[in-house]
Amino acid sequence: MIRFLFLTAVALFLTIIPGAAFGQTGSPGTMEMSENAPGAMRVSPDEAVELAIKNNLGLERQRVSVATKQRASAYAWNKFLPTINLLGGANINSVSADTTGDFAQPDMTKQTVDTSATAFQGQAQVQLNINFALFEAVKALRMDYEGGLLSLEQAKLQMERDIRKSYYNIILLEEQSRQLQESLSNAERQAVSAEAQYRAGRQPELSYLQARVNVENMKPSVEQARNGLRLTKSQFAMTLGLPLDTDFELVLPEESVNYIPLDMKELARQAKDNNPEIRVQRQQLRALMSQRKAQMYQKWTPSISLGWTGSFSNQDSNNSVSTNLGNSKQNQSVSSMNNTVNLGLSWTVSSLLPFGPDAQSIKDLDDNVKTLSIALAQAEQGTELDITNKVYSLEQIRSGIEAKRAAVELAERSYAETLRAYNNGQQSLLQARDAGLQRQNARLNLSQQESDYLQGLIDLEYSIGVPFGSLTARTE
Repeated sequence: MIRFLFLTAVALFLTIIPGAAFGQTGSPGTMEMSENAPGAMRVSPDEAVELAIKNNLGLERQRVSVATKQRASAYAWNKFLPTINLLGGANINSVSADTTGDFAQPDMTKQTVDTSATAFQGQAQVQLNINFALFEAVKALRMDYEGGLLSLEQAKLQMERDIRKSYYNIILLEEQSRQLQESLSNAERQAVSAEAQYRAGRQPELSYLQARVNVENMKPSVEQARNGLRLTKSQFAMTLGLPLDTDFELVLPEESVNYIPLDMKELARQAKDNNPEIRVQRQQLRALMSQRKAQMYQKWTPSISLGWTGSFSNQDSNNSVSTNLGNSKQNQSVSSMNNTVNLGLSWTVSSLLPFGPDAQSIKDLDDNVKTLSIALAQAEQGTELDITNKVYSLEQIRSGIEAKRAAVELAERSYAETLRAYNNGQQSLLQARDAGLQRQNARLNLSQQESDYLQGLIDLEYSIGVPFGSLTARTE
């Protein structure tokens, strides 16, 4: 939308602009940077990508998720740990009895019996249940971790693609803003010259008024371009994890943009194998098939139960008898230990019923596997079509670049001749302004096409899953 507004503003308001923003060909590789505020942050495309991957909060959230899956995968073997329970207790019992009763005769022997018993009990239980589904569950955890790594890698590649495209887009917007500012400066000089000629009687008042109107009409478009550039830079800074008011000095590539040959069939083959989104879908399909296999093991194979139970008890009894003839004590201790080992085999026969919930769950998984397989096939076909469209689009842009380079050359010559004639009094102000407008439009169209070609190559690099720069580095 911003580019459209720029081009519209240029078509309506631009006037004579001396000098070329892109040199003779309008190549971004030879463009001079606009002046940056003191302390501007100088950053290259690679450095911008590094900052974004390091500081972006969205990627940090995915890293935490991957770390969780990594931990689950690293300790997947804990599914085979047995369940261990320890139980313990103590009982204390004390009884005191008088055998003579409350109405004993004086000459009878009085007897008092005190009995106390302390019992300690302990038990240890170890239980292990094994099923073939456990082995598949361990595999599923590892596949889940691998899927998390692929998703994180895909997010990084998407981030890098978007950062590189935004980088070149900011360069284009800076150039458009600078050219609009130059147009305004030249229009102001034009107005001053028209006023001087009007006061000297060499130009009618109408020419002077038209020059002033042109200046005033251009000011809103220049301010709009500045605000659009500030907003784009703020969004770029936020993506890089920097303060929104960070000012950037972008490092321009030294090479110019030229057409490179593209083998459509080879690129489509690479995309089927290496496209990040297709790789993630393949991993999701493998994980779903592993889940189905685990449920099949759970249904068709029995579970083996191994257990051991050990119990220990110790009881101490103390008997104390007191009579008028004396005291006597008797102690007794009894200990016992039991060990029990059990081996069990269980099989849920009801899971074999074809109309049971387990069977229906497996059928649902079968349907999900089919659905995801179809989606994967569609994604592969869609990727092939996407590569075809991208290559055709690049071919079209390449043809447009060649045509617009020729248009820039013709516009430069036309402007030079018209300006020379205007200075000699052989052309009107309107004719000179039209020549400048045509030259400016030709330059902006060329810079737009070259930026689109670079960004198209970046999109293509992402789609075929090759490192960024693999195609753009081939420009000569």
